[in-house]
Amino acid sequence: MGLLTLQNLATSLLGFVFLFVLIRSVTVYQYGVYSAVLVIVSIATTIAGMGVNLAATRFVALHGGEEDAQSWDAAKKILLLSLLLTGVTTSFLLVISPLLSLYFVKNTAWTWAFLMGGGWVFTASIANTFMGLLQGLKRYAQLAKVLFFSRLAMTALTIALLYLFRTIELAFLGWIVFYVLISLWIFSSIAKNLLASKADYRYSTIIRYSVPLGIATIIAIFATSSDSVVVGGYLNPTSLGIYQAAISVSTVLGVVAVTPLSTALFPEISSAKTPADISNGVRLTLRFATFIVLPTSLFVVGVSTQLLSLFASGGAYLAGTFTLELIALFYVFVAIQTVLLVLLQAIGKTLEVILVGAVTAATDIGVALLLVPHFGLAGAVTSRVAVSVDGATVAMYLSRKYMGSLDKRDFYVKGIFSSFVPALLIFILSTYVSSRLLTLIPYAIVFAVLYLLCVKALHLVTQEDRSYLTHTLPGRLRKLADYL
Repeated sequence: MGLLTLQNLATSLLGFVFLFVLIRSVTVYQYGVYSAVLVIVSIATTIAGMGVNLAATRFVALHGGEEDAQSWDAAKKILLLSLLLTGVTTSFLLVISPLLSLYFVKNTAWTWAFLMGGGWVFTASIANTFMGLLQGLKRYAQLAKVLFFSRLAMTALTIALLYLFRTIELAFLGWIVFYVLISLWIFSSIAKNLLASKADYRYSTIIRYSVPLGIATIIAIFATSSDSVVVGGYLNPTSLGIYQAAISVSTVLGVVAVTPLSTALFPEISSAKTPADISNGVRLTLRFATFIVLPTSLFVVGVSTQLLSLFASGGAYLAGTFTLELIALFYVFVAIQTVLLVLLQAIGKTLEVILVGAVTAATDIGVALLLVPHFGLAGAVTSRVAVSVDGATVAMYLSRKYMGSLDKRDFYVKGIFSSFVPALLIFILSTYVSSRLLTLIPYAIVFAVLYLLCVKALHLVTQEDRSYLTHTLPGRLRKLADYL
């Protein structure tokens, strides 16, 4: 599993490199079209999957994996079901491609882009099922290798071609090639057992398990994509490209700050023996969210212009500065929602997870439809912020039974103060002194030093925190824990 974690970080880095080059290789308008196709592909892939990839992991692992005939027959039935669902979804997407082009681009000249999106959906959905099968077989090292080298090949090939031919067709082809490589690689390693399997595993067993999960994931994708769909419909590809660029920059917060916390929480909760143990796990996670997510997100608020200049080459994309600032300012609510959803999933509260998704999806669609036509991107980002606040609030209510051991209010007040003071200084420097790209590193140093001084002065780090940091930090960084 550790190898998968490293792979996730590596492929996330490759993803940023891919977008970094793509944004610089095509016009803002073309990137807006790419963003429109990406949003539709994300939604369609989720619908096509209908939780089947999760069923693949569960049922293959449940029956023993490599040597069990039932396991391989379940794998075959799951793959056939995935082909059927994906084929139907892709066919529908191909039929409505002219309408999608008309909706997002205001003409049918870009129908070909959405047709290519259909190929992207088909290959991505099937690849997700194959990856689920490999996880069920517990071949984690192989899965990490498949994902990393396929992504590396895709990124290198696409970047090389974009250097020669600056068109978004290459980005679509790159994603299709990526998922084809994954599918062929995994299929070649399991084909013999998969094709030879003969048993009577029931489709109904698979469907009963996957459909509720599929519904939950579909609701979740609408909760995170509806604002972009509304922006694409009411505004234009250029506005959508600017909006999506700002969102893409904000995803670094998830990779750097939220993912490690949620990854650490899941096994903590899953292995907890009592509600008190679960409550303590939630307390520690929210405690370190205060130490890590809050200062990181507030720093992004202060250097949003520099980050957009670095990631998206500035220019027209700087119109997304306010979007990035507002997302980062409220990102702590995304962290809270993510952590508590992991808690609910770990203790088997599927209905509650669906409820959070339904509330956030309704908020995103309703607020976006209400505000985007009148306020443009400001209305869209307000919708996204409302989703994070709503989701965190509902998740906290549904998880209230396990939030009785949280730290006292003073800790959170001091934590907010320690992050807010350096963030305010950096925001003032960026606004009134300089927001050039070269200021990013010195501002980061100033922020880090001032933040650590505040943490030290307010005695935020306890002996328990010091013990945790001592066991998790590399040897050379343990002196930091001692200082704090």
